[in-house]
Amino acid sequence: MAKADRQFDADVLIIGAGVIGCMAARELARFRLRITVLERNSDVCEGSSKSNSGMIHAGFHPRGGSLKGTSCVQGNAMYDRICADLDVPLKRTGSLYVAFGPNGEEKLRQKYDNGIRNGVPGMEIISGEEARRIEPCLSEKVLAALWAPTAAIISPFRLVVALYESALKNGVEFNLSTEVREITPIRGTAGAINGWQIKTADGRVFTSRYVINAAGDQAEPLDAQVHPADLVIRPRRGQFYVFDCNSQVRVPVYQAQEDDEGGILATPTIEGNLLAGPTSENVADYTHTETTGEGLAKVMRVTQKIFPDIDPGDVITSFAGVRTNIKNIEKEQKDFVVRLSAGHFVSALGIKNPGMSAAPALVEKMLNLLASDGLEMEQEPRFDPFRKAYVPFLQSDQARQKALIADDPSYARIICRCEKITEGDVRYIAAMDSCPHTIEAIKCRLRTGMGRCQGGFCSPRVLRVLSEIWQTPP
Repeated sequence: MAKADRQFDADVLIIGAGVIGCMAARELARFRLRITVLERNSDVCEGSSKSNSGMIHAGFHPRGGSLKGTSCVQGNAMYDRICADLDVPLKRTGSLYVAFGPNGEEKLRQKYDNGIRNGVPGMEIISGEEARRIEPCLSEKVLAALWAPTAAIISPFRLVVALYESALKNGVEFNLSTEVREITPIRGTAGAINGWQIKTADGRVFTSRYVINAAGDQAEPLDAQVHPADLVIRPRRGQFYVFDCNSQVRVPVYQAQEDDEGGILATPTIEGNLLAGPTSENVADYTHTETTGEGLAKVMRVTQKIFPDIDPGDVITSFAGVRTNIKNIEKEQKDFVVRLSAGHFVSALGIKNPGMSAAPALVEKMLNLLASDGLEMEQEPRFDPFRKAYVPFLQSDQARQKALIADDPSYARIICRCEKITEGDVRYIAAMDSCPHTIEAIKCRLRTGMGRCQGGFCSPRVLRVLSEIWQTPP
């Protein structure tokens, strides 16, 4: 336990349980500190953390030398250890940034220069023929490509849930369905800030010596309570298509933007689907997660330009996510903002793609800012970095399957045909203390409802089982 002043409920309070919030919680658990996380949604990995492409980017897209670019490269390199410790699948696929004409080839050189300045290792500008040897599904019209071998794919859901479970295991307190409304400083006798009082929508009050503001789309209005409002951050929507798991695409591919095609890419997912998108559109607020015919038509047009043999009939669903976009800074100068906004208060602002890739490095920067502001970080000898993922029944070896069925016959009943999940799997996950009582929480952890039928078969069965376990009407 920390040697903190006991007038405070926590040594560090984190607002937001997306990838940055959960990663910060786990990293702070390495020290003898009392850590509390407040998350307004009913589960972790909501907001932009759950609606991204699932890519760990190489780092050549952001401006050379920017925090966005350098933290992407540094964070990318940290994921092998993070995923090994947390038992989260990570696949180093590499990525291709392709050009269809002279203008595109000039953009390849610009991205290559960005990558060099950001420290991206192993990049090469290669011919279209070489690119098709790496990705045979690629269009014959591709003339050249930037190959970046360090790019990877990951499941955002698995990653954030693993970070959450690891932090819980190491003593972090999570308060879900807890929305922060008011932040006021607690001052010492000399007037200096020595802590913060946090009031929530349900009337509770938390006090903490230090605060990390990782609230995603709410980070800027919360920051404005403690720091002069200097950033104008507005919502920007991205729409995606998800294709069935029969695609032969094996490498994420971006194209050098032409006309109004935006930054749309097509990438395999860690589960085997093909994901295409996103668009980039201004919307009125962060609740506008609907898809549009125009936006999805653009996604399909660019996807078929990159991969001409892609069949629109293989689409199984579409979705949209809304990310933060800084509006009052020129595009060429935009960057992630991680700063000490006030005494004992660190904010992460304007974090969008490649925020998940950059998260480990951004969290390291945030912890360094806390330390520079006086937070003592004494190592916690009992910290356990390892977490073992649950293995669904049909992915287990025969000996484990026999043992599970002998103990609980419900493991023998298929409940989700697409993702091969049994009733026993659902019962096991639903009984975990870390699993909120929602069908979305089961979906996030087991992928029920994410397959070809999109829940048409499994949803009523999952609801029936959950109503029995949680003793609530389905």
